[in-house]
Amino acid sequence: MSVSRRDILKGLAAGGIAATTAACAPSYLAAPGTKSESNDKSESPKKPNLLIVFPDEFRAHSLQFMGQDPSVTPNLNRFAKEGVVLDQAVSNFPLCTPFRGMFMTGQYPYRNGIHGNCHTPEEGFFGGSDFGIELKEDAVCWSDVLKEQGYSLGYLGKWHLDCPQAPFVPSYNNPMENRYWNDWTPPHKRHGFDWWYSYGTYDLHMNPIYWTNETPREAPLKIAQWSPEHEADMAIKYLRNEGNKFRDNDKPFALVVSMNPPHSPYDQIPQKYLDRVTQTSEELNTRPSVVWDKEYMDGYGPKYFREYMAMINGVDEQFGRIIDELDRLGLDEDTLVVFFSDHGCCLGAHGEPTKNVIYDEAVRIPMMFRWKGKLQSRQDDLLFSAPDIYPTLLGLMGMGDAIPDTVEGTNFAKTIMTGEGDTRPTSQFYTKPPYGAVSYGVRGVRTDQYTLSIVRKVGKPLQFTLFDNVNDPYQMKNIAKGNEAIIQTLITEELAHWLEVTGDPWRPTEVPESVLKAYT
Repeated sequence: MSVSRRDILKGLAAGGIAATTAACAPSYLAAPGTKSESNDKSESPKKPNLLIVFPDEFRAHSLQFMGQDPSVTPNLNRFAKEGVVLDQAVSNFPLCTPFRGMFMTGQYPYRNGIHGNCHTPEEGFFGGSDFGIELKEDAVCWSDVLKEQGYSLGYLGKWHLDCPQAPFVPSYNNPMENRYWNDWTPPHKRHGFDWWYSYGTYDLHMNPIYWTNETPREAPLKIAQWSPEHEADMAIKYLRNEGNKFRDNDKPFALVVSMNPPHSPYDQIPQKYLDRVTQTSEELNTRPSVVWDKEYMDGYGPKYFREYMAMINGVDEQFGRIIDELDRLGLDEDTLVVFFSDHGCCLGAHGEPTKNVIYDEAVRIPMMFRWKGKLQSRQDDLLFSAPDIYPTLLGLMGMGDAIPDTVEGTNFAKTIMTGEGDTRPTSQFYTKPPYGAVSYGVRGVRTDQYTLSIVRKVGKPLQFTLFDNVNDPYQMKNIAKGNEAIIQTLITEELAHWLEVTGDPWRPTEVPESVLKAYT
């Protein structure tokens, strides 16, 4: 008898965590409460290192080996051959801060309170700060857990989890769109990261700024170098750790490298990468869903696809430099390496400029795990979601018993290690509430065949969109009308459970067929 979907989606209970850990702990670790046979009885088992690299706005389609975009990603191609690729992973709320909140807390947006971007408005406008949208100080993040486990932790690059405070720091993104975006994160809000080289949101990729452990709020470092290249330089220094400058060599480490490109503005790219892309955007951006005859906001839209492809190639090159150094240092068998992105980018597909929509170009993200000697290379179509990252990381690292009950994601360590053993989810949740009105907005689900989106507005009829992703892979035709039975099944058997287990107040959970026919 299969486990109910409700049990699959809930955060693991404490007893279940311990059982799961004992069953799927890596062979180098003993199960909790036992000794490791490969170590002297007086020794504690060695804890693995963790390296996370996640660029911003890197859609799954731009992994060259996926065969979708005309991208060039030789390093990621090689990395994929050495690890496990989850080719149906999604960002459940494809926007920067909500994804980062799900990643850090293992919770969906309604539970962690991060249901929008964190920014602070100018007078007369509204922003995330008006609704408390930022990472809470009392949240139990995976980094907090690793800190308790004795790790040295480093964070490098974009953070975007705090609302800026007055007096605002002069910055490119302060203000922008009538909101303040960038600020220094004080040490007490860094959730265990003891080496800090970061910023909030700053999009001048060719001239980035960073706050370190030593820089005061009013004087960030100003760097004249493309940000992914500079961050690769710093990551390499962290790995080498000459003179123990960056971390305690006697402790395992966890390093996050959060690159901003291929996020807009797309012209913030070294010429050498542009020179490698010899075709025009019109020749490259050929998905049939791309809308060219539309006026997009300046700096956005399908005509920047060439620049996007150049950024993808540049990120791949800098990622390769980091991995090559990790391997050269002999850390490859001691380090779990994970590559993913916070969301994708439409670049004109469906007439959308960027993200925060339910289309596959926005929601599907890279999700790859490599651990030499521990994980066998393969691809898996597991319907993996953003909150699953937290518990799965800890599960793979042999710390499943340390996953707090607050986590709503699922530990899929066994599936990643063996390809079997875990009960697989039958859908992925999608959410997009408006600021300050979480019971309205868009909700939906994505299954192995369908994508369903329902828009609920005050005083307006429900709006339904249904795509058959198998027979319509570019999501060109809304088939909601005439398929009311499919919609009803998706609502009652999939969406209703997600709303319940995530504490989401959005409704309806059931819609009579007559209503569907009237409002589709």
